[in-house]
Amino acid sequence: MTGTLELIRLILRRDRVLLPVWMAISALLPASIASSTTALYTDQAARDAFAAASMSNPAQLATRGHIYDASVGGLTAWTLGSSGALIGGLISILLVTRHTRVEEETGRRELLSSGVIGRHAPLSAALAVVLAANLLLGLLSVPALVGNGLPASSSVLFGLSTAAGGWAFAAVAAVTAQLTASSGTARGMAIAVGGLLFAMRSLADTGGIGWLAWLTPFGWVRLTKPFAGDQWWVLGLAALFVAALAAAAFALSTRRDVAGGLVPARQGPATGGPRGAFGLAGRLHRGTLAGFAVGFGLLGALLGVSARGLDAQLDTPQFQELAATVGGAGARISDVFFTFMMYVLSQLVTGAALMSALRARGEEAAGRAELLLSTPVGRLRWALSHLAFAIVGPALLLGVLGAAAGLAYGGDVARVAGATLAYLPAVWTVVGIATLLFGMLPRLAAAASWTVLGLFLVVDLLAEFKLATGSLLDLSPYVHVPAMLLGSASSPVAPLLGLTAVAVTLGAVGLACLRRRDLMPSA
Repeated sequence: MTGTLELIRLILRRDRVLLPVWMAISALLPASIASSTTALYTDQAARDAFAAASMSNPAQLATRGHIYDASVGGLTAWTLGSSGALIGGLISILLVTRHTRVEEETGRRELLSSGVIGRHAPLSAALAVVLAANLLLGLLSVPALVGNGLPASSSVLFGLSTAAGGWAFAAVAAVTAQLTASSGTARGMAIAVGGLLFAMRSLADTGGIGWLAWLTPFGWVRLTKPFAGDQWWVLGLAALFVAALAAAAFALSTRRDVAGGLVPARQGPATGGPRGAFGLAGRLHRGTLAGFAVGFGLLGALLGVSARGLDAQLDTPQFQELAATVGGAGARISDVFFTFMMYVLSQLVTGAALMSALRARGEEAAGRAELLLSTPVGRLRWALSHLAFAIVGPALLLGVLGAAAGLAYGGDVARVAGATLAYLPAVWTVVGIATLLFGMLPRLAAAASWTVLGLFLVVDLLAEFKLATGSLLDLSPYVHVPAMLLGSASSPVAPLLGLTAVAVTLGAVGLACLRRRDLMPSA
């Protein structure tokens, strides 16, 4: 562990902007939701009615689970339980990967190891910072919750359960960082595990398989039941999970070479494949893209199975009224379920697209782009070779997701897949933002791009409690995607063309800036 404290100081210096912004936003969200709940639902009868309506919505059950208590605190915990774990888990994965696998991939770990740095110091420092940041943001939410009149002990439990979600996925990322030599693959594996664990919790609440919730961190966060009985002991499951994975990560790190992974890289083919910048980019992206395609296909099939029979099982006046309110006369409960779930999953697809869009920056930071550009390959062709996979990749992933969901649901493939592909322009808009940042602010491109995606997630969350309306809500590209399954747009082509035009403009400006700036190999 020699040198761990010095590496912790280095991480804090490098993330001196990202960490405070993430913690401040995450800590303020619970108080905002609690205050909004108090203002919108002024008495217990109103809160009970809201809880009953939410529990009659299969999409709400799939994304957030059951409401254990219809109090202000219980509704706050229900709103932010799974969502907080999802956002915190994603950021924790990115941070742990950034300060472990990326450091090895760029050669900085080997340089540091030539000094007085122990074998386990880098992983220890990364985990210490990320775990402490999650704990701090969880505890920072407590005073504001207590200030809203909520019980102190339940507020502390809620803060700790929020931190536990981030801890769990920091530990997952610590393990995946040992398995592969590629930071992109390590991130993708950790995100895929997160998606699977989220799907398990969703299936537990919508499919009547309650025991599945006890096998996933998303379930543990909810089963602590803050403000609804306070089951403190469930935090022990999260602690055991984190301890076991962290121990496994340290054990695995001693069995591999620095800058290598336990899964050895395959030898190249005896004969060369497609040549040029696009051929090289294809080789770099194809493994990650194939893994994501398999993962999203399985996730789509799981959703289709969950939705099968919903229209018959929930054929009651209450559910019919809900479907008519959300989707108009004749709308089906299954259509409401698919629409809401695809809205959420399109944001996960955006995360995969961002990894492809930012791969060019990783090549530049590692110094490999400079070598490639010393050949007759131009900057524009090099950048487009990676950007092409950020454009085509999400189309493939959304198509596989929708097709698998429609097929498992009962053969309604074309309709469900078409509605899923409608989110493609919104995904491209975020890719366009990443391309613009890559061209203008390369050193900040990765952190800023992921922060933008996180802010979109926060805006969508606040919108549910009417804390984000008007121009603020319009900032999220996902809001402008028409709900094709519900027929909510008389002219669905117009908003999709508008989003595509915005994405193309952002990307074009970013590529123009790239042609006029210096290369910046250092990260």
